[in-house]
Amino acid sequence: MSHPAPQPLEPSALMQLHFSFAPARTLISAVQLDVFSALADGPREAREVAAHIGATPRGTRMLLDALTGLELLTKDGGRYQLGPLARRYLVRGSPEYVGALFESEALWRAWEGLTEVIRSGRPAQRVDQQEQAQEFFPILVRSLHVANRGPAERLARALGVAARRPLAVLDVACGSGVWGITVAEAARHARVTALDFPRVLELTREYVGRHGVQDRFDYLAGDLRAVDLGESRFDLSLLGNIVHSEGEEASRTLLARVGRATRPGGLIAIVDMLPNDDRTGPVYPLLFALNMLVNTEAGDTFTLPQYTEWLHAAGFAEVRACDIGSHSPAIVAIRR
Repeated sequence: MSHPAPQPLEPSALMQLHFSFAPARTLISAVQLDVFSALADGPREAREVAAHIGATPRGTRMLLDALTGLELLTKDGGRYQLGPLARRYLVRGSPEYVGALFESEALWRAWEGLTEVIRSGRPAQRVDQQEQAQEFFPILVRSLHVANRGPAERLARALGVAARRPLAVLDVACGSGVWGITVAEAARHARVTALDFPRVLELTREYVGRHGVQDRFDYLAGDLRAVDLGESRFDLSLLGNIVHSEGEEASRTLLARVGRATRPGGLIAIVDMLPNDDRTGPVYPLLFALNMLVNTEAGDTFTLPQYTEWLHAAGFAEVRACDIGSHSPAIVAIRR
């Protein structure tokens, strides 16, 4: 019986991995130059796009070719046109625009310092502190609102919110309010309390009004680590992409406070990046842990067994993973 010859071990995969920064930087520069808006009205040649964005024809042609290779544009006879993904999400001013995040250099600059952060243990920036958070998160949440809209709708259906009565909802570190908004849309009897920093809540109010559920929202301004959540006030507590910034000790404390604020029989739903139990994959939650290293004092990503232990200690039971069609499942538990 013959066996295929073993493939020689080559460094090409490492070379590609090292160069994988290039697509990200290409996308960031294209958004900053507003290339996609320049093509919103139809196909254009590189020289026309260059004149529109105030750039050199040579550099613009190279950028447009790279974006074509990345399948964000198409090219026919020297004329470039938006691909479906770019047309939907990268034209500035579009209601589904996610480029606000890419316009900022904050994440790029933070990751440039990764080597020193690993050595020193000190983050490049502190987006977990109120002053920096109120600068950073209004940029971030405009993109995350669009990205999380589908998963949020699926979570609301999975939680069966339309059939749960009464339904007082706490949306912790609400950002744009996307998780609470979808609950309010699915259950007209729901009453949502949105918690975040004061400047972030200004943006929350904008999105709540845009979705027409402002008559069923209350606002709780403050630091989630200090604000009074009360006791047995809520039937559903939502923590959408916040635990990763807090670290283990603060997360345990937060879940205990949320547990006290949730009524017996009520639900908690946590959305975050979950690595597998051995922390060998998936790669996105593992890389996101490094994102927390460069941006927070104690942030990390956590496994389902870790969450299960913390939730049991906080008074929750029946912890389960719930598929919401995202990079990670949501974690759902019932207050004892």
